[in-house]
Amino acid sequence: MNKGLTMKVLVTGNKGYVGRILSDLLIKENIDAVGWDVEFYPAQFNEHKEIPTLNKDIRDITIEDLSGITDICHLGALSNDPLGEINSELTVEINYKATIRLAELAKKAGVRKFVYSSSCSSYGANSEIVDENSELNPQTHYAKSKVNSELDILKLKSDSFFPVILRNATVYGYSSNLRLDLVVNNLTASAFTTGKVKLLSDGTAWRPILHVKDMARAFLKVINSSDSIVSGEVFNVGSNEENYTVKQIANAVEELVSNSEITFGENASKDFRSYKVDFSKIKKQLGFSTKFTVKDGINELLDVFKRENFTEDDFKSERFYRLAQLKSKIQSKELDNELRFQER
Repeated sequence: MNKGLTMKVLVTGNKGYVGRILSDLLIKENIDAVGWDVEFYPAQFNEHKEIPTLNKDIRDITIEDLSGITDICHLGALSNDPLGEINSELTVEINYKATIRLAELAKKAGVRKFVYSSSCSSYGANSEIVDENSELNPQTHYAKSKVNSELDILKLKSDSFFPVILRNATVYGYSSNLRLDLVVNNLTASAFTTGKVKLLSDGTAWRPILHVKDMARAFLKVINSSDSIVSGEVFNVGSNEENYTVKQIANAVEELVSNSEITFGENASKDFRSYKVDFSKIKKQLGFSTKFTVKDGINELLDVFKRENFTEDDFKSERFYRLAQLKSKIQSKELDNELRFQER
């Protein structure tokens, strides 16, 4: 942001897993911020402060909704690979078409920075260490929606509109809107409640991982950075020291959770999504480094599970799994097949 301009940040998906952490951070930094969230997923805990929120589907946003906004952090999306497979057309509609429409409206409305939450899953299946210039090889509808969005968002760059792409590593750690469909969180919850660090794959796939607080910090870093440094840039967000195989993550969980042991599911097979990522660019260009390690995240989660007397029933509850939550809402007719709420 250039000096002398008043900042007003819009966070889409602000009531989600990452959005609540980012909102909390913006409040602590005394940044004027508002949110949009359709609220598919209610929070399970209430620790984090909230920014003023418009309850609106990302597909329905108008240019009038963007009045006064200077920066957008676009998190709102169907948020992982299994969700993307529910209905590939919906994934295209929400994750790609609505994203590009939002970016185009933002440009017309005079928004300056548009910071897009993409994913290292865009690299898909790569045997080499990849960086921002590496070939993208998305393996799922979710990852393809991210790649296509990146390409078209960057085309909108101009002298007054500054798109930035953040390819985030697989996120982990505590949020008041907790997810257990993420590898570190899932294995930790499984170990704590069942004594089993249960792997559903053979554990050989590589994953870069990123604490949710560090992901939020990266968005803050970008919106506080000079426009000329970040405009049109793509940054991998994570740490070179936080590339692990899934088995290595499981080993860390087993080490920290008393009386737990690694087990494999009956149909554990090789995961074709495997990639090691280089994160040097964001450190060199923006001076951004992560603060948290996988062991920090595991211990943080364990503290919460102990505090909340977390049980195996909690671990298996649909309220912590995005795909299960959406399917339940569709089955109960709360949502229709287009993921539209029937009554609000």
